[in-house]
Amino acid sequence: MDNEQPTATTIANPSMLRALLIVSTINTSLWAVIYGISLLFMNVVGGMPYPDYEALFQQGANQWGVDAEALARSGEVLRIIHDHGAALFGSLFARTVARLIGVVLMWRGRLMGFHVYTIAQLAGIFLPHLVLPWAYLGFFGPLMAVGMAALYGSQRQLLTKAH
Repeated sequence: MDNEQPTATTIANPSMLRALLIVSTINTSLWAVIYGISLLFMNVVGGMPYPDYEALFQQGANQWGVDAEALARSGEVLRIIHDHGAALFGSLFARTVARLIGVVLMWRGRLMGFHVYTIAQLAGIFLPHLVLPWAYLGFFGPLMAVGMAALYGSQRQLLTKAH
């Protein structure tokens, strides 16, 4: 029976790295577009008087059949989005673009891409909370961010230090 512990050499797998890069390219590209468009909309929302924005939101919520209790709970978030939506989506957009840059660098075989991606992932856990209350820190999102950074970390030996 072989009691050998896996090492970085045995864990590193070019096809796994390729799969991670494909998933990350699709994910970051899609979210960069979504956050970019949202950032444009948040600039418009921030320029609206709050009562107009609130009425527009309530009209949309009624149209989608949102119940009154859920609508009442949305008050705090509604105010945050109106007052700081551009900052929130700007930070999300910047984090996503940084992740995309890291992915592109990793596609090119650069170890620096791993560092850029990982820093953007970990900073992305906390950056939105410059605007959002800590009560909105989820569990699944930060877990996925750390998990993806760890998966890339297991493959970083395939990336060269040169370039």
